[in-house]
Amino acid sequence: MLTRWTSYWSFLLAAIGSSIGLGNLWKFPYEMGLHGGGTFLLVYIPSLLIIAVPVMIAELMIGRSGGSNPVHGLALLAKRERLSSLWQITGWLALLAGFLVFSYYSVVASWILFYIMESVTGSFVDVPAEIVQHSFSALLRNTDQLIIWHTVFVLMVVQILSRSVRVGLERALTILMPCFVALLCCTFYFALQVGDIESALEFMFSYDISKINTELIVSASTQALFSLSIGLGILLMYGAYLGEKRPIATATAVIVLFDTALALLMAFLIFSVVFAFGMEADSGAGLIFETLPVAFSNMASNSVLWATLFFSLLGVAALTSAIALLEPIIAWMISQFMISRRMAAWCIGSLAWATGFISIYSFSDLRYSFYYFGTERFNGTFDFLNIFTTQMLMPLIALLLTVLAGWRINSKVSRAELAIPLDFVYKIWQFSVRWVTPLLLFIILALVLFVPQT
Repeated sequence: MLTRWTSYWSFLLAAIGSSIGLGNLWKFPYEMGLHGGGTFLLVYIPSLLIIAVPVMIAELMIGRSGGSNPVHGLALLAKRERLSSLWQITGWLALLAGFLVFSYYSVVASWILFYIMESVTGSFVDVPAEIVQHSFSALLRNTDQLIIWHTVFVLMVVQILSRSVRVGLERALTILMPCFVALLCCTFYFALQVGDIESALEFMFSYDISKINTELIVSASTQALFSLSIGLGILLMYGAYLGEKRPIATATAVIVLFDTALALLMAFLIFSVVFAFGMEADSGAGLIFETLPVAFSNMASNSVLWATLFFSLLGVAALTSAIALLEPIIAWMISQFMISRRMAAWCIGSLAWATGFISIYSFSDLRYSFYYFGTERFNGTFDFLNIFTTQMLMPLIALLLTVLAGWRINSKVSRAELAIPLDFVYKIWQFSVRWVTPLLLFIILALVLFVPQT
């Protein structure tokens, strides 16, 4: 029998925990920095409301209706609704997407763990800005360090997931989420004390419509999916753990509001510090690792404390999302092979650990470049996996979920499952998930696949 969340609050903590990870704290700020601040938001916010929210409701509904891991849950749902068994391929794609994201996500987490250690030991104190700024590129080439911290991070995740849902996943989240909020409050106070608030707000909320191009549209809309962990099997799994008669639409609204507020808060925190010390916001994936340490090194006092708090905040966020990424695969393995949770966690964790080496060596021995939307990407497989999962696989899975929820599942079933008290709200969701959202997702996929990449 499938384990359920002990409370609705536990489900909300888990869903929020999966969404507040590095997608918001690492990827959202650097995407926003690359694409002009407010100009990025001009596309991101509508994408969140029109694309991500309807899919999120659909994914949670499908997960609860299936009542199992993504693969078996979709198979059971298809059988009950007299649909083709091929719908379980969507579950397989979700497991693949989650696993691939974890394989490079854990490498980013290894950077964070390294920087936590550097912060604690005071490595940023009284060091010239040039040296601090170039330390990140040196780290990327130091495969020994990356392997050590990548291993530590994977072991942390496996240790949590090897225990039961209630003892491992749920208990970890009830501890990690309050820690995250406390660390966020501390780092926000730091930004208010030393940051250039005016410049940050101007950058974030001023826009230039003429700068909206195909790449920005794709990046902003797929970031909306990534921010809410859509298409990774997480929401299918968490929906399956959710008991009946729990309001899905209400939970979605709470999660989206919290997620968006946090993303904007984190972007404000980072940009205010970046601009206060005269640095650039368009540093890309290395934004928080190349610019924030420079700010800490220039502080007259308490630099060790603030640097440690900031990177610890990132570490907690990385952990909450990472355990969510592997949970669906572990649940599938337990059900498929009838093995213990501990064995499943160690098997999947070992495979994820080994796969992570591909991304680790993307910055050194296995480095190659390719063009994507006219921009040369230098970090080989790391960049490829990032693009393939977030801008191809996730939109495809989201499209399949909208077709299933909007067209293949009986309206009476979806209406009863969602239990939305206001009929017009249900009709708006149904219209969106049938027509608007799938069309937009199809356009995004077409842009990614067919727009010239040279």
